[in-house]
Amino acid sequence: MPGPPLAQRVDVAILGAGMSGLAMAVALRRAGRRDFVVVEQSAGLGGTWWDNRYPGAAVDVPAPLYSFSFAPNPRWSRRFAPAPEILAYQQRLAEAEGLQPHLRLGRRVVEARFDDAAGRWRIALDDGSSLDARAFVCSTGPLSVPRWPAIEGLERFAGARLHSARWDATVPLAGRRVGVVGTGSTAAQLVPELVRGGARVTVFQRTANWVLPRFDRRYGALDRLLFALPGWNRGVRLFWAATSEAFRRGFEPGSAAQRRLVALAEQHLRRQVKDPALRERLRPPYPIGCKRIVFSNDWLRTLARSDVALVTEGIARVTPGGVATVDGREHALDVLVCATGFDVEHALAVPVHGRGGQALQGAWHEGPRAHFGTSVAGFPNLFLMLGPNTATGHTSTLLFIEPQVAFVMRALAELERRGARWLDVRPETLDRFDAELQARLAGSVWMQCRSWYRAASGRNVAIWPGYTPEFRRRLGALGFEGFEFG
Repeated sequence: MPGPPLAQRVDVAILGAGMSGLAMAVALRRAGRRDFVVVEQSAGLGGTWWDNRYPGAAVDVPAPLYSFSFAPNPRWSRRFAPAPEILAYQQRLAEAEGLQPHLRLGRRVVEARFDDAAGRWRIALDDGSSLDARAFVCSTGPLSVPRWPAIEGLERFAGARLHSARWDATVPLAGRRVGVVGTGSTAAQLVPELVRGGARVTVFQRTANWVLPRFDRRYGALDRLLFALPGWNRGVRLFWAATSEAFRRGFEPGSAAQRRLVALAEQHLRRQVKDPALRERLRPPYPIGCKRIVFSNDWLRTLARSDVALVTEGIARVTPGGVATVDGREHALDVLVCATGFDVEHALAVPVHGRGGQALQGAWHEGPRAHFGTSVAGFPNLFLMLGPNTATGHTSTLLFIEPQVAFVMRALAELERRGARWLDVRPETLDRFDAELQARLAGSVWMQCRSWYRAASGRNVAIWPGYTPEFRRRLGALGFEGFEFG
């Protein structure tokens, strides 16, 4: 009887073909490193932009900042690009950079284990094949595992049950009673589209969110002509990067910038919602910036419509016919939509075992942590893209991806310079870094409410406490003194 197939031996295995996986693959190709594969469980590349196909899905930072510095895009149709355009941008990038031969789509990693004796990663796939890799780059990011709300009876709902990140466009919604759980950025994009499509919507709000106007506009022929000029495109990108950092000042407690943001949000609320009682229900009970701000020009206005009901009483349970709230009412529904985001605390759903067989999930029992969101002690040659504490509430994640990719490229070169098989961040190095982060976060706005930024233990596992240039500068200058080589 034949034995199992031999593992494919590669230099680098990349998990995930979203923005960070593509950036890593491009960097490898441009450096002449062709010995890598990208494993993606979905049928196509795109990551979160492949998964998030709900009506109205769009980026919530200006599109010029949501394209890589090394691959400007002159084709945006508007300042805040819709999801299909972002997916198309990724597909064009993969084609232009010759990434297709490296992609293994529709394949899921079922386990990754570091072989101490060989100093390599053994990666098992769901089709029975496996990879033998020197380096393992996890590019799944924090927005990859949908989070269903922990509500009693959710599984017993008799109608169609949807998650915004696993949208089923075949479910008819026009004329139907649709309940939406969640009031964050996803719901703010989705609900106005549902109403425009003829659905009667009930929105279940646990906590109101801060909402600011979205200064969106269409890009015309002149814009696209200018964007085709590298200098103009680069200048616009730098402008929005600087503007985003200036906006970040509004997250400093008690600052004048924070007061200006609050005033803008209150003005926006008063313009869009005329009913004082409804306005009061839509005022957040926590400081602005504590949760990710919603940018929308039609969310608040939609909630004030007669064919939309806002329910602020807590959900007691889901019934076969709808949702029962704590006030004893049952809200009859045909469709239940959970716009409840992602499980950031358990974003890496793949079992990963490092030195001595230790499980990454065990090492993270108090919440995920990594050195500059990239390296985890005890897991040699494992590199995380957009790992713990690389999220922000004010700018593009691509500004964090690019310096992480550059660090991985430096690490690979350092291994070769030393003639080493692997490198591993020392526990004391990670401990010092994590202690610094948590100390900086302790008095910040991000610790003043409950949000997806924080783990069950209370630790903030998502947010970078400083400004973006600091992350880029510090990671770019990071040496390997705090690492062990073997």
